[in-house]
Order: sequence, then C-alpha cells, then structure tokens
Amino acid sequence: MKWYKRPVPIVFSMILMALLILAAFLFLIRGAAPTPDPLPQGSSSGSGIPASMDDYWNGRAEWSFFRKDTNASTGVRGYYAGASVRVMKDGTWYLFNRKAVKDPSIQCGTGDVLETQVRKSTDKGVTWSDPVVIVPHKLGTAYSCAATDGGVWYNEKENKWVYLFQCLDNSSSSTWNGCVLSREGDDPMGPFTIEPPGGNPVIVSGQLWNAICDDFDDDCSSLSFGPRQVYDEGTFDIFKYDGTYYWVGFHGFDRAHGFRGIAKTADFQTWIAGDPSQGVPSDAIQDLQDSATWREQWDQFGSIGVGAGSMIEEGDYYYNLVEASDINLSCLYNQNWDIGLFRSKSLTNTAWEQYPGGNPIIYSSKAKEEERGSPPCNVQYARLFQDPTNGFTYMAYGRNSNDPEYDGFYWYRLEKSYNLLTNGNLWRADTEGWKTDGEGVKIEALRLPNNSPDGTPYMAISCKEGCGKSSAVYQEIEIPTNAEGIVRFGGKFLSEEKDGALDILVRQMNADHKMLRTDKYSIAASTSWASFDQSIALKSKTVLLRYEIIPRNGGLTYRADDLYVETSTSDNRRQVSP
Repeated sequence: MKWYKRPVPIVFSMILMALLILAAFLFLIRGAAPTPDPLPQGSSSGSGIPASMDDYWNGRAEWSFFRKDTNASTGVRGYYAGASVRVMKDGTWYLFNRKAVKDPSIQCGTGDVLETQVRKSTDKGVTWSDPVVIVPHKLGTAYSCAATDGGVWYNEKENKWVYLFQCLDNSSSSTWNGCVLSREGDDPMGPFTIEPPGGNPVIVSGQLWNAICDDFDDDCSSLSFGPRQVYDEGTFDIFKYDGTYYWVGFHGFDRAHGFRGIAKTADFQTWIAGDPSQGVPSDAIQDLQDSATWREQWDQFGSIGVGAGSMIEEGDYYYNLVEASDINLSCLYNQNWDIGLFRSKSLTNTAWEQYPGGNPIIYSSKAKEEERGSPPCNVQYARLFQDPTNGFTYMAYGRNSNDPEYDGFYWYRLEKSYNLLTNGNLWRADTEGWKTDGEGVKIEALRLPNNSPDGTPYMAISCKEGCGKSSAVYQEIEIPTNAEGIVRFGGKFLSEEKDGALDILVRQMNADHKMLRTDKYSIAASTSWASFDQSIALKSKTVLLRYEIIPRNGGLTYRADDLYVETSTSDNRRQVSP
C-alpha cells in the first residue's frame, strides 16, 4: 500500500477543495475495514522460494501447506495408507498407496486383503491419474493377504522399478515378512511381476534385527531385555542406491517398543546389517530414548519408541522423518502419535541430531471425534521427497479423521522464510513468543487440525465481555539493522461463534521505545478462514516493531494462524502457487 503526504495548500480554492476531498477519500480507504478474501486451497504464508533442509534446520524455512486430498475429494478413506512418493527427473510424480479389497474366498488376519496401487501426476500433485494395481493378491504367494507399506525405487542404471514391501500370506501361522517385486522399464504404471531369483519372502521376520540387536550393549537389546528380541521389519523406505547397494530404512518391534534401523543389499537376496565396517549401524538409529524428551505430554509410561520413517540425502546430511508414539504401536484411541526430524552425516551413527527447534514438528490431533476420544494413529505415513525440476522439497502425511472433509493426505513444500515472528504459524503447538496485554484476553495453542486452515495447530484468542481496546495479543520484534523500505504483515483469521472484527496494529519504535508510527487496520472476521495481508512504509529510525491483534467483540473466540511480519525493500505480492 502506498503512502501519501498531506497536500500542500494552494491559493486556488477549487483545487484546494479537490485536494481535501481526495485526502478525505484516502483517509477513509486507509481506515476502512477491508473484507478479507476467502482462503483458497493452496494459500499459504510462504515466500514461494525453494529452501534446503539445512535452511529449515537453521530456522530459515517453513513448511507451507498447498493442498489436501481427502475422503470427500477422492472417495477413499485412508487415501494415505501405505503411501510412498517417487519423483522422476522430468518432474513426474508417482504416489504408491494401499488398496483394500474384500475377498471372502481368503481368510486373512488383516480382514480385507491389502494390495498396492500407483497413481501418476504431471502437475506437482494437483491432479492424479486413475490408480493402477501393481501388486494384486494371489493365492499361493507370500503376499496372498497383504502387500503394503513398502519402499519403491527406480533404478536408472538397470532401467527397472523395484518395490520392497511388507507381505503376509494366508497361512494360519503367518507373520509379517519382507517381499520384493520388480518391473522393467521407466513406467511403474502396471503389474510388478518379476520375482527375485530366490523367491519371496526376501526378509523373514527378525532376520535384519537379529543382526543389529546382537549385543547386550545395543539400545535395541537393553530396551528389549536381551539380544535378538526385535522383529517385524516393515514400513520399508529405500532412500538411496549407490550403483551397487540399495540402502533401506525399516521399523522393528519387540511387543512393547518401536525401533528404526538401516540395512543394505545389492540384490534383495543377501542383506548387510549391524556391521559398521560395511557402512551400516550396529544398533537402532532411533528408539524411545530419542523420543522421550520431545515437546509432548506422553502418557505416564512415556514414549514407547518409533515406527515408520522417510529419509532423504541432501548436502552432507541424511534427514529422517520419523513417527513416535506412546501406549502401543497398535493404533489406539487417545494416543499421542507425532512425527519428528533427525539428521546425521553418517549412516553408521546411532545418535542422530534432533531438530534444534524441538521435536515433534508434526502433532497428532487432540480432537474428541467420538466418545472413545481422538482417532487412532491420526498422523500417518509422513513422506519426504524432492522434485529436481523446481528445486522444492516436499512433505506429505495422512490425517485420520471421521470427517470426510479432513481425513486425507496433506501436502506441504519447504519455502524460505523471512518471518520475524517467533512461532508465527504455531507449529510448536504452544504459544511461545506470544504475549497478552490488558484484561480478559486469553490465548491457547490448539491441536484440532480440522479447525485449522492447513491441518496444523493454531492459536485460539478468547475475550470476555469486559475486553477493552487495550486487550491485545502481541509480539515485539527487533528488526534487522539493515532493514529498509517495507514492512509486510498479516495472517489468517476466523471468528468461531459468529461474525466479528479484529484490529491489526503495527507499531514502529526507535531504540528508546519511542513510538514513531502506528498503523491500524480493522478487519472483518467471519466463521470461515480468511487471509489478511498488508504492507506499510518502514521509518528509517525504526528498530522495534510491535505486531498486535485486538479483539473488537467481547464474548467471542477467534482463531489465528500463519501470522507473519517481514521487512523488505519491495512490495511484491507473496507467491503462493503450488
């Protein structure tokens, strides 16, 4: 928004009158309550500029929501189940996920028979082709009851796709094993029919973990009360092929605790695990000792460890996105089931760095959707992947909900952040950085993803009837010493009970806290999320900014999310395309 100096009076009365009318008009525009635009799917507070994982690690990037594929939009509940995403060099995306099939001729412990299918997108996940089943169930195979939760890789050297997955047959003593199938060519949209030379399964339950948890000094042995107690290799993640070996991440379970491990193989017949001299770790890379200290109120017995994971290599580091829970890995109501981020320069390392901003970075829902409480495993199958054609890193994960408008796969991309606010998008699920002023105003960070614009935590601002004009939610920000030009600010807002109104203020102060300028915008807040974005001129002596949100209607509860303040030398519109 441009700013106009007051016109200099001149002697000609008609010109003076015209200028006064113009000044009054500009004043009304500046003081009027703009009606926020409805929040479109894909709107975000991101910059639209690709960021690296190292940027995110060091607080220079944020995950920006750009779409969701829900039960309502796809006709499929649990669209995210067993999900894995691969991107080709030309930017084509492939989404592999689970298909549940009813077949009364087969008795399976899973109930429905589980198959794997694939979809294709040529527009960065905006639209998808119809699914094609790549592993159908077939009597007499190791996957007659289930083929799911796998890792997929295109081997460009050999021009073939490989899919390593959890498999279950229909025998009475069946346990989860690991199977692999291949398909020739660069197109995965068809059956994977090539069996390994030695047949399936290629991993028998416990095979890899027995090689890893073989010493009492291993965490996965001491936590399991002895060596070789971990089994159930699954949620496979093929994260690297070095020209000879496929590198694979997988979970493990000891009937009480969850673990994450790494192994490698050249042919999926012979596996190397537990041997640091060959580049693989001698212990689990994540377990309950890693998740115990997360910013989470675990139940009285604490976290029971980790499960599924997704890894990418970038620069000198490997980044691993890992789920952790309490109570049990069997998916129960009212569990805390969150996702955190780790990194390491070495794959033999068994003590990976935790995200310095604090884990988790994705929180499970606290919404009591039914009498039994919050849905089981309500955050699932988080995936990290990168698109070489636009330089973006993406994250996607599933949210389990009884509401078809919100049960689905949520997609985010990593963008450079110039936000000066602490915890502006409430990603921490707390109100760190935010303060209140005046009587009657209360703030709370809520983990109710169906109530937010992007499936993440948001801030609830409640104000009693006695709230006055001085009742505010605010942050004071020291701005960069070289800041000049423009202050850009805004956020997303909603009024819960009925339409309301908010005042958004930005105050500029010098080093002595003397007020240099105050800009106030009165905005309408409806019962639907809407975005507010504005920009003002930055005074040359400004060193402090105070960003304020003032509820104008007592007795209402407002929601706020994706709040930001930036300084810039230009006033270009923020980029929000997916």
